[in-house]
Amino acid sequence: MPIAVVPLSEAHRHFKGSKKVIQTTLPLAAKPASRPALSPNGGSTSARNELFARFASRIRIDYDLTRRLVSYQGNKSTPGFRWMKYKEGFSTRLVERLLNIGGGDRVLDPFSGIGTTALTASRMGKSATGIEIMPIGNLAAGAISAVANGLSSGTLTDASARLLRHIESGEADEKRRFPHVRITRGAFSQQAEEEIARARTFIAGLSDTFLATVLEFACMTVIEEVSYTRKDGQYLRWDPRSGRTNSTRLDKGPLPTLGSALKRRLDQIIADIPAVKRTHGGPSPELIGGSCLTELRNLEEGAFDTVITSPPYANRYDYTRTYALELAFLGYDEQAFKGLRQALLSATVENRSKRDELSEIYGGSDSLSRIFEMVDANAALAEVLTILRAHADELGNRNVIGLLLHYFTEMAVVIAELARVVAPGGHVFMVNDNVRYHGEEAPVDLILSDFAEQLGFRCKTIWALPRGKGNSSQQMGRFGRQEIRKCVYHWQRM
Repeated sequence: MPIAVVPLSEAHRHFKGSKKVIQTTLPLAAKPASRPALSPNGGSTSARNELFARFASRIRIDYDLTRRLVSYQGNKSTPGFRWMKYKEGFSTRLVERLLNIGGGDRVLDPFSGIGTTALTASRMGKSATGIEIMPIGNLAAGAISAVANGLSSGTLTDASARLLRHIESGEADEKRRFPHVRITRGAFSQQAEEEIARARTFIAGLSDTFLATVLEFACMTVIEEVSYTRKDGQYLRWDPRSGRTNSTRLDKGPLPTLGSALKRRLDQIIADIPAVKRTHGGPSPELIGGSCLTELRNLEEGAFDTVITSPPYANRYDYTRTYALELAFLGYDEQAFKGLRQALLSATVENRSKRDELSEIYGGSDSLSRIFEMVDANAALAEVLTILRAHADELGNRNVIGLLLHYFTEMAVVIAELARVVAPGGHVFMVNDNVRYHGEEAPVDLILSDFAEQLGFRCKTIWALPRGKGNSSQQMGRFGRQEIRKCVYHWQRM
């Protein structure tokens, strides 16, 4: 179900030289009448076409929205945020832009990541709250906040020197060795194992919480660099020196010692301290560890004016595998990995339904039952699921059917809670991608906006990036290239 958009070359002809934000409605060729009646699998698209017709006038191509702006790439040179390569996020510039649109003094991000929204909003003088289930993100946000409000350059410089000396020649507590799980075994040389144990021993002996947070964070950011692994999408690739065999070979070449890699990171953090103190000093945001499916329940009704967030996409990414080294470094064992994987918003084929769990959390309320009914009654979602079920034997993994149902169920609960905690007139901005499985597009932007309008919001705009996202090579070979929207939604509380 591809969406026709104005080609960039045509847009440049029409708007050449313009410096202002350009928002253009979809052209006539993308209107519902021209949309295909059958999907690539021969199934109906009528429900999706009807939903598109409802929102078509509110879909805008925004030529200022770039992938750099809506991804971590925009933070690559930003003091504080540049300390960790965290792809699951967006830029501070996007937060600034959206806060200027939404206004308000009370800001929430229920999928906080490394705290970009909360820290940026706090810097702009707003009261900010972030909720994040991944401990990696919480540690990163905590480290930025600690540097901004607690540590001096001298204190961190002295502690860094002592840590590096301990890594080189200090004692290692056997209990502080890297706590491997199955997915991380073989990741380090024996030398790296010893150095990590010495670093963890030193940090465990610190009484200064701020200092321990920053040093632990710094170590966490470089363990991949000293390992035989490298992140590749949602997986880890392995250098043969690890003793593992896999289909994709990786040659990382000479590896740095933990001390040398850590020194570079600590030097970067120390150099950034003045800038971080200038930009993020002052009242710190409230950073809540846990799932927003449970933590939103603890927030007061009407407590926020603006929400800026990006939930996990329904794209099969398992962040417990992507960040396996970092999670293990923080002490997650096999059971904790499994628990975290299931507690995350359902976006992988391994996630089970949370409906029973949510019923317990929400006390079997009538409102939750109505949310489930709303999800099950969504004709566009049902249309996609029906076609996928009919072709289940052809799917690479038939559990993608459950993935989609679980994802939209949990997102409906999140949206319902946002409708409760956002004050009348308040705004929600959400970055998300549409997805496609077996040639069938699930219009995430339209389905979630439909839920939002049923739950008390008005969808004002769906800003689409000028260039969408292509399908996978496997799907392209069978169904051809089909571009899907990458979007930022803007909902306003009625």
